[in-house]
Amino acid sequence: MGAVVREAGAGGIGAGRADAGDVTTVPAMLAAEGLVLPGPLRAGPAVEHPATTVVGPVEAQAARSPEAPALLLADGGVVTYRELNTAANRLARALARRGARPGTVVGLAPARRSEEMLTALLAVAKSGAAYLPLDPADPPGRRDRLLAENEPVCVLGEAVPGALTGLDTTGELDTDPPRALTPQHLLSVGYGPGGRPAAVRLTHGEADRRVRELQAAHPLGPGDRVLQLRLPHWGFLWPLRTGAAVVLTGE
Repeated sequence: MGAVVREAGAGGIGAGRADAGDVTTVPAMLAAEGLVLPGPLRAGPAVEHPATTVVGPVEAQAARSPEAPALLLADGGVVTYRELNTAANRLARALARRGARPGTVVGLAPARRSEEMLTALLAVAKSGAAYLPLDPADPPGRRDRLLAENEPVCVLGEAVPGALTGLDTTGELDTDPPRALTPQHLLSVGYGPGGRPAAVRLTHGEADRRVRELQAAHPLGPGDRVLQLRLPHWGFLWPLRTGAAVVLTGE
């Protein structure tokens, strides 16, 4: 039985891989977009790794285990690593035709199905653009300001005016797209709730560092299951680079 990873509750933060039947937890602070982890999560000297983007390790994992489950759907369906990667590749190429590339932004609104949102997230990262999370509950004035400040090439999702529920990917190649992407390029632009908050800009290199710290504190691997429970968008790239599967609740 694989470990289930979910946000920390009153019981605290679990460490390491869970035994059969156990539940491993991750910090509740991950529920906030752009929140910086306060140093390594496990005692001991920090390990330095060469900075990289968050996309390459996911693509490498898809090449290693193409038929392994990447997403476990609420209706019992399974999306393999190959299926997720190729769908994201086609969407990334369609986004590139709209101008998505390093240095640009794509808005991400909630999708009808969780797997569509995760495919869009991975596609935006593959295109090289940064994603901008958009909340349909935001007042129109705030949403208009975020869009004006970031000028996204498009908005994917639903429940936000002007959002695209899908792009035509007919004829797009399903291979990993080329991109001039570096660890210094932005992965996301996030904002706190209410008022006029300053943007929190997360680079690929910083997101990679956070994911490595999570993996060091809570090792994941093939056979593990990660429950979708209010993780920030970038947090879903953690299990997908280790061979684990993300369990989608449909909420």
